[in-house]
Amino acid sequence: MMYAARAVTEDRAEHAEGPAWDARRGELLWVDQFAGLVHRSRYAGGSLRPVRTYDIGTPVGAVVPVAGEDGWLLAAGAGFARLSSDGQVEVVAEPEAAVRDTNRMNDGKCDPRGRFYAGSMAWAKTPGAGSLYRYDGKVQTILSDVTISNGLAWTPTGDRMYYIDTPTRRVDVFTIAADGEPVERRPAFHIDPADGQPDGMCVDDEGCLWVALWGGGQVCRYTPNGEKLAAVVVPAPQVSSCAFAGRTLFITTSQEGYTPADSERHPNAGRLFAVDLPVGGPPATPWSG
Repeated sequence: MMYAARAVTEDRAEHAEGPAWDARRGELLWVDQFAGLVHRSRYAGGSLRPVRTYDIGTPVGAVVPVAGEDGWLLAAGAGFARLSSDGQVEVVAEPEAAVRDTNRMNDGKCDPRGRFYAGSMAWAKTPGAGSLYRYDGKVQTILSDVTISNGLAWTPTGDRMYYIDTPTRRVDVFTIAADGEPVERRPAFHIDPADGQPDGMCVDDEGCLWVALWGGGQVCRYTPNGEKLAAVVVPAPQVSSCAFAGRTLFITTSQEGYTPADSERHPNAGRLFAVDLPVGGPPATPWSG
């Protein structure tokens, strides 16, 4: 199956990332990563309409709702921070403090138990310089020696976790043990280099994975063993991530590394897109500490 995504924003971000549907408010959260901006938007009439933008003052890779509170948790700067609805930012943990000048936080989301997983990477994309962390009130290192820690997803039953370290060009899978720990990491499937590099991803209600393909101008749907079932064509090459709001899939794109001529050649780069699909997916799981 082939689908075509439509632009739902007019303004162009430098590097739109981390879409997450906040079911508490009926809003799409997303970030302009390098600009350090967290956006809240409502979807109406086929467009995303801004609600509020927060300037975090540091690069931000991901945002998730907080259960029972009017605020959000961020993967930003050298670690994790709380953002309140009035714009106050409180740093809560900095596992990357020793490398804050060379590294940044990247993609992240909460597992079914409400624990925030988020990874890091070097600005220079140095091999093995990144890590994957989990924050539930304290920080635990889940993986080290990763390069570009990116997409995360869990099966609808919560028994497996999927993970992307982009340069490996594959989606890995972990078994979730009885105590909630991810164990037995192994390749789930490889991505055809001709399709692009795997970046962010999400899972649908049928347990299939939707993977944003950087450089490929598309988001593809895969079974857990890697059979490609569908593709959403996006009119911007650098597709960074995706997230469901019911049966609408929102997609972020980027102008990272573009010259002015590149941006002119790809006038949709940096916009958000949407596509309505016959299958839906869950909203963002809130952080529960």
